[in-house]
Amino acid sequence: MLEKEIKILEVDVKKLQKKLEELWAKKTFEGYIHDIYYDFPDDDKNKMEANKRLFRVRKKWDIHMYTIKRKRNKKSEWGEKWVKIADEWEREITDVESFTKVLEKYWMKATREKKKYRISYALDGIEFDIDDYFYEDDRNLIPPLLEIEAPTSEEIKIWIKKLWLENNKQVDWGSKKLFKNYWVDYSWL
Repeated sequence: MLEKEIKILEVDVKKLQKKLEELWAKKTFEGYIHDIYYDFPDDDKNKMEANKRLFRVRKKWDIHMYTIKRKRNKKSEWGEKWVKIADEWEREITDVESFTKVLEKYWMKATREKKKYRISYALDGIEFDIDDYFYEDDRNLIPPLLEIEAPTSEEIKIWIKKLWLENNKQVDWGSKKLFKNYWVDYSWL
């Protein structure tokens, strides 16, 4: 699946939820998410990150999933300067312990992790995720943000206006750059 998304920083969660509900968006999730990222150790040629890829195991409620993402080049035919574009594959895992042992057997190691509280809404094929990251249980270090994921960048632009967020900073960052922006240490294992 081709993922197109943008992060809108420092949102007012209550106002945003009220506006989404007024526009008939349906709440699809509320709860904690715990991500652990895996990569190959020490070999730049094979490292996922060095090749603009990531491999993640996520716990969302009692569901575990693995995700593989490949970032698209911003200059590609799909690229747009302000929208993050990636190919994304996601599948459910039924036995996490066995799955992670298989990863380790193929020399992958857990390299970093992050936790966040997420409130998700959906409307007309658009996903809205309000994320509240926390670091060592301190939720004040990174202000809440909104991620909008849509089939086209034009739809993202339309929803930014509908939600009155044109004046908020809009970025195509991943979580590492987000943490760095707020001077928060990313959780490396």
